[in-house]
Amino acid sequence: MREIAIVLTALVCLFFALSPIPMAEAQSFSAAPVSERLFLKSKQCLGKEMWKPGYGLNKGTLGCAAALCNVLKQTGVNTVHSAMVTVVRRQLLAAPNCCHEIVIRNGGGKSTDFNKAIDDALLMKNSQPGDILMAFMESPNKLNGGPNAHCGIMGKGTQVFTNNWNDGIWTEVEIHQMFDYYPYIRLLRFPQVEADKTGKTTKTTMTNK
Repeated sequence: MREIAIVLTALVCLFFALSPIPMAEAQSFSAAPVSERLFLKSKQCLGKEMWKPGYGLNKGTLGCAAALCNVLKQTGVNTVHSAMVTVVRRQLLAAPNCCHEIVIRNGGGKSTDFNKAIDDALLMKNSQPGDILMAFMESPNKLNGGPNAHCGIMGKGTQVFTNNWNDGIWTEVEIHQMFDYYPYIRLLRFPQVEADKTGKTTKTTMTNK
């Protein structure tokens, strides 16, 4: 009996030693902060028509909000669903998401002033990979339908993952290629989740930098 127990113990150890790494990676991915998961998933989705299903859209040229929602779904966020950027913003700010919003531009001045480049220094100071980038022609509290709003997910530096309004393909661009034109620009960030000593999770409060 002792010999059998030794053999069984050895087999169990061998089984865990040979467990596939992808499972461990999947567990690590699911436990990572939402912003980190968004950044990683955004890279994995490059080249795909992420706007599908399009929440009523027939084509992907106006599919930035739909694409963002579908990338969020693939990271485990299932509470955001709309083809309108303003609606997605409201859903992200509301419970249970409770995103923190950072203002990069807040209108004002003449419309021609916003043909100038976004302030890279201000953006870099306040952004991090996985932040959600939203841009509007009018105040975010207004409708901003169709091409009057655009959104994406921040990559490293000034890179952004977004729906390409020319062909509906999820792509990576330099922020100035698509976002300089908008007078109102926001960053939205999911709160960090930390585990306390009892094993429960709590959301940390974030402040603007």
